[in-house]
Amino acid sequence: MTTNGVAPAGPEGLLDVADLRVDFHQAGRVVRAVDGLTYSVPRARTVGLIGESGCGKTVSSRAIMALLPESARVTGSIRFEGRELVGLAERKMRAVRGSQIAMVFQDPARSLNPTLRIGAQITEAIHLHDSDVSKAAAQDRAVELMELVRLPAARERFRSYPHQLSGGMRQRVMIAIALAAQPKLLIADEATTALDVTTQAQIMELLRDLQQRLGMALIMISHDLGLAASFADEVLVMYAGRGVERAPTRKLFEHVRMPYTRALLDAIPRLENPPHSALSAVPGQPPDLASKQVGCPFSPRCPSVTEKCREHAPPFEEQERDHLWACWHPCGLETKGS
Repeated sequence: MTTNGVAPAGPEGLLDVADLRVDFHQAGRVVRAVDGLTYSVPRARTVGLIGESGCGKTVSSRAIMALLPESARVTGSIRFEGRELVGLAERKMRAVRGSQIAMVFQDPARSLNPTLRIGAQITEAIHLHDSDVSKAAAQDRAVELMELVRLPAARERFRSYPHQLSGGMRQRVMIAIALAAQPKLLIADEATTALDVTTQAQIMELLRDLQQRLGMALIMISHDLGLAASFADEVLVMYAGRGVERAPTRKLFEHVRMPYTRALLDAIPRLENPPHSALSAVPGQPPDLASKQVGCPFSPRCPSVTEKCREHAPPFEEQERDHLWACWHPCGLETKGS
């Protein structure tokens, strides 16, 4: 039995996050945004980080990239190919960020510079990681990247400004920038949130195709369990900065154990529901992360709560083969007692 997360990665392990904690010190308060998170990302595989807004998905990914503000204090371990990143000097981290680990941010309209042409922004990323490349070679490489991410009429779009592109095209540009140095790990942070359903599917299909062609590992951050079901190899469900359920995707969806995961699934609209029927929602509000957490953080919102849940936090451990959860009263099983 493995406690506090996922067993350490084997020979194929690329990223290992262990007991990660991120505290923000603000106005005399300490907000623990990530609380003891542990997981691994194998090479060339996709891990989905799933949960409501504010559960720590983005903060944990920015901790990997060392892109948190000065008010953040990061403890625990983040090992990439066996190299510890926590506490790594910024000069050395710059050699990892972008070239080894890259990130696609949530809102391409805010991430792209509106005053620079698309081609200039991609070539800038190329020059950043290879200062010896010539201007002509960088431009050719930029066009290749634009074609790689299936941006229509790539050479013509090279001189376009961000406002001249659709949301889906801008996101493809962001992916091209992230791939400029051929990273081994790509973090997609809510990469499809602002897009329509059809474009969402196209972007995710593109990421999956690129992953297979380039042999990248992928961390897919989303609140959408439907996307995770279609594209992730494994799913880690987060709540209040903690991991609460993790399993290979098919196993997790066929054998949901954590009531929070069940509530997220029930909240997905379904075509078979009668027209105008009320949508299901997770009741209550997430906990205040600046307050000391006693017991299970989901207990105020859980339909199966008992006094034991309110007083004692359940361990996040492997309860079945390759399936971890943190719950005293898991769905589909007899309770372990109250």
